[in-house]
Amino acid sequence: MTNKIEKTISINALPFEVWEYLTDLNLMKKWMGEPEMKIEVITDWGLGNPILIKGYHHLNFENRGTVLQFDTNKTIQYSHLSSISYLPDTIENHSIITFILTPHEKQTLLTITVENFPTESIYKHFDFYWQGTLIVLKNFIEQQLTG
Repeated sequence: MTNKIEKTISINALPFEVWEYLTDLNLMKKWMGEPEMKIEVITDWGLGNPILIKGYHHLNFENRGTVLQFDTNKTIQYSHLSSISYLPDTIENHSIITFILTPHEKQTLLTITVENFPTESIYKHFDFYWQGTLIVLKNFIEQQLTG
């Protein structure tokens, strides 16, 4: 099993615009899941502070982590423990999710990297989730900014 997923997408928006959709808690819940999922994101983005993402997808879930990096308009990184993994809340069971924004002409290249998968099923889940969700995020941002 590989221990890293990296996906990049070009978004027709400037980095500060993409940043807003990655960090505004109300905007995040709109692209992270379907409305029926009732996504809620709770954090203040302070370094070392908690981040909680909860909702409903076939059953209630509550993903916990810690904000590891927050460099405005450039990088966000946090740890992530999926409640559906049923693994203990120990550092080795947390995946690390990193978003990097790179300006490119009048667009932004958004790269997401996910590392440290405690199980094969978590790797497969992240790979599947981010494959589709990056496209949803791109389309959501571009539609909001042009329409």
